[in-house]
Amino acid sequence: MPVAVEIRIKDAQAPFDTNQWQVAGGARWTTNETDFTAALTIALPHSQQHIYQWRTSNNHTGEFMSPPQAGALSHYNDGKFTFLSTSCIIPRFPYNPLNHPLSIPGLNSLARVLPTLQAHFMLFLGDFIYIDVPLAFGKTREDYRRKYRQVYASPEWASVGQNLSWIHTLDDHEISNNWSDNTTGVYTDAMSTFESYHAAANPPTARMAGSSASRPSATYFEFTQGPISVFMLDTRTYRTGNLALNATDPKKTMLGKDQLADLLYWLNRPEPRGVTWKVIASSVPFTKNFPVDGVDTWGGFLAERRVVLEAIWDSYLHGIGVIILSGDRHEFAVTRFPPPAGGKWPQDAAPYEFSVSPLNQFSSPIPTYRQTDDEDEVVHYLHLGLSKFGAITVENFGSDGQSSLLYQMYLDGELAWNTTLISPKSTPETEKKITLSGASSIWSRIFT
Repeated sequence: MPVAVEIRIKDAQAPFDTNQWQVAGGARWTTNETDFTAALTIALPHSQQHIYQWRTSNNHTGEFMSPPQAGALSHYNDGKFTFLSTSCIIPRFPYNPLNHPLSIPGLNSLARVLPTLQAHFMLFLGDFIYIDVPLAFGKTREDYRRKYRQVYASPEWASVGQNLSWIHTLDDHEISNNWSDNTTGVYTDAMSTFESYHAAANPPTARMAGSSASRPSATYFEFTQGPISVFMLDTRTYRTGNLALNATDPKKTMLGKDQLADLLYWLNRPEPRGVTWKVIASSVPFTKNFPVDGVDTWGGFLAERRVVLEAIWDSYLHGIGVIILSGDRHEFAVTRFPPPAGGKWPQDAAPYEFSVSPLNQFSSPIPTYRQTDDEDEVVHYLHLGLSKFGAITVENFGSDGQSSLLYQMYLDGELAWNTTLISPKSTPETEKKITLSGASSIWSRIFT
């Protein structure tokens, strides 16, 4: 210490840009309070989109792509905007005595594909650590911290972490399996560690319903980049006990009063022209088609789920498409949620959920996903595979303001399945122009 950070434009265009290294920030010291970590906010020299290289005074290097402004096309990859999604990591699985003790083989599968995807970020949906697998050897703050250190010390981490931004939601294994005890017990130590390693470098907390201000002390986040707006849920901190009430009881909540209000406000909120998709990031599956431990998924909170679904169907009427991304189950499942027939919503308003995991964990040896009614329609399902992730690519479609969303699922580093969705048409009545600062969509923080 201290640690200094320098950046430069990788694709500088003379005479307007320079490729000279510039000091962008640093940390004078760190303390045990944050396990000697620091999240740095880097001010970018240009509002235009660029690829930046970074280096630190303690010999870490990498690069990142700044995001396009809200509603704008990407300047790279032929205007395509791509990001990734998955969850669930555990080191040294499957066990191989010849591997490094902290090896994470699934990261190699991801690293092989990254150069071809030109992804802006990884949306990691929880279970970055497993405090209780194979056993809970301890649940002190130091025990939680050790688990994070082990992942970041993996010999494969640099191949996926130096040139790709990672943002994170919380799930149960960052606290304890199937956690539904709110902020009691081990939550404080678990959440303190999550804050130091992940939340501190996440996008801004979500805006309060009816306000442009962020909700203080929230543990859920939102941001807008290019053609997408993302709401990252916290499905653990505020939920009613999994077994406390019936799933159809309107008093039972996964999100809590404030988070639900903020989510509904976000779903109904007009977006800048060019933002054609809203993405709900949920650590647990939205579908009720996973009966095993179904009370831990949205299947255990059906009354609240219906409220969210109706807001999603309304978004279609406002000219915005919605998808749901989730993880947790170590399986891959695509589910469609059609609105009731004959109602005010057209069938095209049905959102899709893409639930994919793990990045490196066991997979279910037997299928556990099945459709039980016409509310959650099976589109595709695959239970096998020790390393899976999704790549989501949005690009313009035609000249009427619509866009296509290509979802690709990769299994062990190979493309295994894909589908394409089309956003709803915008109308003059639903189209809203909103001027947003490009800086508000940038959280260019480098972890040291």
